Amino acid sequence: MVWDSGRQSALQMSVKWRGQSPRGVGALKIPADWTAGSITSLPLRRQGGLWQTEATVRIYVFMTPFVSIVICSRNRLHSLKKYALPSIAKIGYPSFEVVIVDDSSSDGTDEFLHHYCKQHYNIRAIRNEQAKGLCNARNVGVTNSRGEIIAFIDDDCAVFPNWLHELVNAYTDENIVVVGGVSFKREGPEIYMDNKHVWGCNMSFRASIFNQFRFDTGLKYSHYADETDLIGRILAHGYQKVIADRALANHYVEDAAYRKQVPLSAYLNYHYLNAKKETLSGYYKYVLTHSLKHVAVVEYGINFKGRKRSFIATWSEAMGKALYYLYVFLLEIPIAAKIKHGKEERLFSRHGKRPSTVKQLDHQELSSHGLQ
Repeated sequence: MVWDSGRQSALQMSVKWRGQSPRGVGALKIPADWTAGSITSLPLRRQGGLWQTEATVRIYVFMTPFVSIVICSRNRLHSLKKYALPSIAKIGYPSFEVVIVDDSSSDGTDEFLHHYCKQHYNIRAIRNEQAKGLCNARNVGVTNSRGEIIAFIDDDCAVFPNWLHELVNAYTDENIVVVGGVSFKREGPEIYMDNKHVWGCNMSFRASIFNQFRFDTGLKYSHYADETDLIGRILAHGYQKVIADRALANHYVEDAAYRKQVPLSAYLNYHYLNAKKETLSGYYKYVLTHSLKHVAVVEYGINFKGRKRSFIATWSEAMGKALYYLYVFLLEIPIAAKIKHGKEERLFSRHGKRPSTVKQLDHQELSSHGLQ
């Protein structure tokens, strides 16, 4: 059974009739603002011969927030099948859904998920027909999530059975909107990255925070820093993050399209982040005094040092790279960053209220709704 939280209007469940396998889905209409309840009954009428008579089924409504788990994947069907999906099947949390975003995979992911989702009522798949990058894929996952809390794992991560419980339990204050877990390299004991920061392979957010913030699709040069940027912006506006040190996952760090880097791609991403925060004069001063020189040294070492080619070929390639970096550093990055920063601030201004905590009905409230 699935509690669809206060954002939904029905409680969905699978029904066993006389000990047989689930044979249908019933729906109990409830007030849209309820987020918890206790026990009630649902008369099941005959539909197409599935039930020979009316029956009454006891329905347990869990007093836990409904959680959406978002997994973004591109051409890593093997990882999905080996790590993420088997571990999710062992999660002990009572009320969650899984939203898988397939970023235009060509390895059979689409076909596999089409059949897999039919067999698992709480798993849905959304496909980008064109690959748009990790930030876009995560935003698509957010848009299609119904949970009060939205958790993210990578497709090459295996979470522990109590992972969701530990993440949810860390939301002890309404100002806590980001909770991260701890991940190990493969089966451990070495910790992946560190256990002091929130990393994209094991993180969660209050869903309401995405009314104010989204992953920045301007971070297109590399997969690095997408969650760092988002969490940094959230914390800069007075919200808090917490590390749930018992929300554990194993991260196997498989090869991925998102992780394939071209020289200096992460360097460009960090310039984009700095351009959103810096004044234009400060940004251009740093670029002209440091960045262009650094790029020239790196490019020379990678693409020109020790290579024997004609002067014309070398000059042509060098000029092409010079024009590219001049365009990116002097025009593309600062213009896109300032436009994005302006949009972010306007969005926050419109939705500047702190997110509310998940409503928990007490005994008096339950009695008033006839559930005690």
